[in-house]
Amino acid sequence: MRPSRDADPSHERYLSARPARYGGFERRSQYLTMRDGVRIAIDVCLPRGHGSKRLPTILRQTRYFRRFLVHPALRSLLGESTLDPMNGPMRTLLTSRGYAWVDVDARGSGASFGERPCPWYLEGEVADGREIVEWITRQPWSNGRVGSTGVSYDGTTAEFLATTGHPAIRAVAPRFSLFDVYADVAFPGGLHHSYFTAAWEKANAALDRNVPGEMIALIYLLRAHGAVPGLARAIDKPATHALLSRVLTLGLGGVAPVDSDRRGRELRAALSSHHENYSVHDGAVHVTYRDDSPPNSPIPGQTSDYFSPHRYVERMKGVAVLSYGGWFDAGYAGSAVKRHCALTELGADSNLLVGPWVHGGQLDLDPDAPGRRACFDHAVELLRFFDQHLLDEPAVPMEAPARVRYYLMGEGQWCETHSWPPPGCGEVELYFSEGRRLAPAPVRAGVDTLDVALDVGSGKRSRWRTLLCPFLQADGQGRSHTGTVSYQSDELARELDLTGQPVLVLELAASLSDFAIIAYLEDVTTAGETRLLTEGELRSVHQSRLCSGTSTPSHARVSFLRADALRLAPGQKATHVLEMLPLAMRIRRGHRLRLTLAGADVDHFTTPTGGPLRWEIELAGSRLLLPVAGRA
Repeated sequence: MRPSRDADPSHERYLSARPARYGGFERRSQYLTMRDGVRIAIDVCLPRGHGSKRLPTILRQTRYFRRFLVHPALRSLLGESTLDPMNGPMRTLLTSRGYAWVDVDARGSGASFGERPCPWYLEGEVADGREIVEWITRQPWSNGRVGSTGVSYDGTTAEFLATTGHPAIRAVAPRFSLFDVYADVAFPGGLHHSYFTAAWEKANAALDRNVPGEMIALIYLLRAHGAVPGLARAIDKPATHALLSRVLTLGLGGVAPVDSDRRGRELRAALSSHHENYSVHDGAVHVTYRDDSPPNSPIPGQTSDYFSPHRYVERMKGVAVLSYGGWFDAGYAGSAVKRHCALTELGADSNLLVGPWVHGGQLDLDPDAPGRRACFDHAVELLRFFDQHLLDEPAVPMEAPARVRYYLMGEGQWCETHSWPPPGCGEVELYFSEGRRLAPAPVRAGVDTLDVALDVGSGKRSRWRTLLCPFLQADGQGRSHTGTVSYQSDELARELDLTGQPVLVLELAASLSDFAIIAYLEDVTTAGETRLLTEGELRSVHQSRLCSGTSTPSHARVSFLRADALRLAPGQKATHVLEMLPLAMRIRRGHRLRLTLAGADVDHFTTPTGGPLRWEIELAGSRLLLPVAGRA
């Protein structure tokens, strides 16, 4: 596989100025007893030979096993980076540069005791994080400063750690993680992301039974999509999954017990306490609006906002934050942008980094060079960030990176700015027109009528499935097109740098009162090749408004609250405003832009049903607003 273009040359310079001081690390594992008597399993990794040197600490709390108990025959073959590709390189690099690293099985998972009434339970695992930080600061090897990072669920635990107010917590780097539980992952656009909530809950249940092979088999089978043509169809079957699950579970052996638990008795007792963990999917099927509380929730009145970081953002003001995302990582590039903008408004020390990656940053999906293993050194990026905030003295007297760095796809370059969106961003409007065109000028009248298919999907090579497989080529191939409608621009007379979030304004009347709108934006090359750029969705029961300002690009305002519901009669015309996911992509001269609209994505979202769906799209008033860097 050819290398990607996403490498950052400053990493090599920083690493040469920050050579390793220690060779390897020593790991010990133990239980810590929390305030309520629940015992939490932790691993402490200290640089080998650090002596009496006091060290800054990186804390990672995970729901996905702090460490696997690898079969003895495989221990010499499976290193840190193989078993944990998104954290192993960081652990190795940072300990070699004088950091302590602590891995934790979150309450109710792995080798830790306790139950999970919801993810990121404030009175449980979030409070545990603060208590673990206090324990770290009392250790003779600690310099009293703690940072935290992690990918996906672990990134959110890092973000919640920043809300606890412990003075030792100086910096966190949530990587490829949500900010708003409802809008970013569980209900994008108000549509239940049922594929993910069901698959994620099934994977968690497998971990709670200590059979991780079931989850890892799913990752490998998803990876097959795009690896070898035809391979996925041949092997992605229930029988293959079952066989691969057994083999992987045998090799990995489940979660590692703590050092003192040589016979595994405490581990078995801990696992038995996980049987009553709450299923988020079982609750999500009862939710339509943001303020809905599932009737089966163990926490009365609980909504998704209870365990959503965006609700507690003001508590993070005193902590430096690096928001880290990928353009093709489900909705999480939008999460990183929203987190950064919210913290910036509060005057916090906030930094934003978004690259051309899928979930976890292992794969580069720049449409000009798709499917390549990323060359960006995430470990050095974290080392540089934590060095700024956790060391007693600066390790390298180098200028800190700009507040915002983003990768411009199509051009293959990193861009730096002090704010997001970048200063000077303008807006280009393309209007729906006769002949299903996107035209530079509006029309006065016209209607497009379409019988909308409710059985179409976006296939398995989608950005949404990278949440479960960080090696999936999320290029959108396999998307069904029957029963959809596309509008295409003329050939572009000049290059456009699309930088930000496109907004779709759609005037339509529908035969149903409750329906879905799914929008895909594509770049069509001079050779006729289509490359998926971004997408968005909206459930019609959620009232949406267009917000336009003189200094900021247009955006959609949707509360998703029950009180703001849009109650339409069949055939009633309404304006729907749909905000698509952010991107940064150079569209070449001579290319075209194509907008495709669908009424379902059955591969990912639960679609409202109620009979055949027909749209009457009013051309006058329907338009696409494109954020363009450096041009008006």
